[in-house]
Amino acid sequence: MTNIPVTMGTLSQQEPSITVNTLNNLTVIVTSSSIATGTSRINVYVSQDGGFTYPSTLTLPLPTGFTTQGNAIGAYGYRNTFMITCTQLNLNPVMDSSISVYTSMDNGVTFTGPVITCEGFGDQIYNDKPWLQIDNSNGSPYLGFAHVGFTRYYDNFATSGTFYQQSLDLGQTWSTPMLLSNQMVGTAVFGTNVAIGPTGQVYVAWAQYSPGNPQFLIRRSDDGGATFNPIVAVSNISLVPSPLPVTGFGFRVLTSAFLAVDISPNLGQGIVYAVWQDYRTGSSHIYLSRSLDQGNTWSAPIQVDDSPVGTQNFYPNIAVSRITGLIQIVYYTNRVDSSMLDVFGTTSGDAGATFAVNTRLSDTSFDPNADPSYGEPCTSLGDYIDVAFSYPDRPTTVWTGMINNVQNIIQNI
Repeated sequence: MTNIPVTMGTLSQQEPSITVNTLNNLTVIVTSSSIATGTSRINVYVSQDGGFTYPSTLTLPLPTGFTTQGNAIGAYGYRNTFMITCTQLNLNPVMDSSISVYTSMDNGVTFTGPVITCEGFGDQIYNDKPWLQIDNSNGSPYLGFAHVGFTRYYDNFATSGTFYQQSLDLGQTWSTPMLLSNQMVGTAVFGTNVAIGPTGQVYVAWAQYSPGNPQFLIRRSDDGGATFNPIVAVSNISLVPSPLPVTGFGFRVLTSAFLAVDISPNLGQGIVYAVWQDYRTGSSHIYLSRSLDQGNTWSAPIQVDDSPVGTQNFYPNIAVSRITGLIQIVYYTNRVDSSMLDVFGTTSGDAGATFAVNTRLSDTSFDPNADPSYGEPCTSLGDYIDVAFSYPDRPTTVWTGMINNVQNIIQNI
């Protein structure tokens, strides 16, 4: 395994996503949010050698009237198609946080768009943190459908809901946003995620903070996203303190829901995996629950990190190889040095029944406060890292690390 800097700039980069062309693993696309002159822009880094170099960089254009963008997530579809979703905002005088999508039909060389899929309106309708998937499942009758889930905040963040949209024409037009979460006064949801099953099932998950006990919730569609079955609770969640109770840590740590589905032709085909961070032991650890019946019932959560008691492990993500069914879970941790951060990972080759001894993915620990761009102590490392598989089951992980005391995107390959 090798650490490769995707970026080595002087402008802070965070919240990376990674997407691999499954027909040609030489093409890898990484996105990030970059601070530029007080605003944030989405950068797209394109590799044509399997992720070892990223000579091509694009900055996505802003829609007319918008001043900043963030929260980028990429996805791959067949026919050399890549899509990227992100938020677009006005900072003055209103926010107007809107969901948008860009599409490439030439393997990441150029992107068209943005297409605004869901418009925001000041602080009354604020759309945030979209997650994107394109249906690539071999047995799906909905092959090529694109699916986006996101959080919408109402009335200056007084309450929020989880919404879903779909596109049948590679991102050119989008369905009317559909509310998936319960509509209740004081509802707080965050961290939407989307995954696709082997015959086109659409799974949308989110973390519900309130009212009541925090929970990992999920809904499934069996008709390509036209309708959804009732809400199912995966597990109760003990929310992680934000910031973490570590001397010197000031960055926020919000709890999101992460999903993956095994679409391989092997032992675990159709199993749905849910991953999140949890504070039930008095420190933050990474938990997994799995469903063998398309999300109807869920196993008791298990802790998948093997970090020592009292360490903080957070911002997990998960991927499953579509060829072999190998599972990879990655996360930040302070297990090497309590005041510093590393990235660790663990694998499962038996459909999530057991997990291997966790391995260190980062070469060196890094100081989250080294870059003063987000204040001292640092107030943001972004809200996620990412992992994807190349053929047949080589995981590639990207995260926000530090190069020359600047937040940059690091890749383990």
